Amino acid sequence: MWQSNSPEPVTRPAPGRARADRPTLLCLPHAGGAARAFASLGAALPGAARTAKLELPGHGERMSEPLSEDFESVMEDLVRASAPHTTGQYLLLGHSMGAAFAYEMGRYWSGLGRPPAGVVVVGRNGPSARRTLPDLHTLSASAFLDAVRHLGGTPPQLFEHPELIKLFAPVLRADFTISETYAPLPGPPLPCPLWVCAGVDDPMVDDPGLRNWEDHASGEVAVDWLPGNHFLLDDPAFHAYVAGILRTLPVPRTAV
Repeated sequence: MWQSNSPEPVTRPAPGRARADRPTLLCLPHAGGAARAFASLGAALPGAARTAKLELPGHGERMSEPLSEDFESVMEDLVRASAPHTTGQYLLLGHSMGAAFAYEMGRYWSGLGRPPAGVVVVGRNGPSARRTLPDLHTLSASAFLDAVRHLGGTPPQLFEHPELIKLFAPVLRADFTISETYAPLPGPPLPCPLWVCAGVDDPMVDDPGLRNWEDHASGEVAVDWLPGNHFLLDDPAFHAYVAGILRTLPVPRTAV
């Protein structure tokens, strides 16, 4: 494992210098989140990567579809959605619950001979690390909502309107069930580079937990602490971190 230094600030390509063969960044959201959570990241990296924001069933633009509390069924859905993006150079990036999906999808596509250039996991302890907070998905309805409110990251107005609670509480409950009951799927560890990061004020991770990712990857693993809390996707420091990762990727041989 290596310990990487803080990434350089985001530098935008000069006019006409954006790579025509830029990699695809496949993004997977946190519990209760939607693909739009990565909108600012995509806007910050216009010349460095194509951002493909994967939507889970029952979320965001797919809100009308049935929810699932089963990790593997959601994973199958995401594998189908990601397939068109895995023929060229790509990375997987997952935040919190999405980090578990990014890791498992990296293993899946690697096993089929279409490995990602790397996987980025954000704000989640390793698969076999202890959790820093007690499980929430088993709490009563009122206690569950209170705990989610305390974590932050959910618009405050949601808790002020019964119609919004009725709409989004099942989404949150299903996602926390998936996230808190996840265990690594059978098979070899992730063979490609793995970047691990979290905010220094994130209550859902700790240093031993982040370093637990070492035990689940056979390639190089980098661990970084960034400014911010659990919800850091809109922070410039996070954008700079991802931009720094993208700059390390080799230009594919087939590039022109």
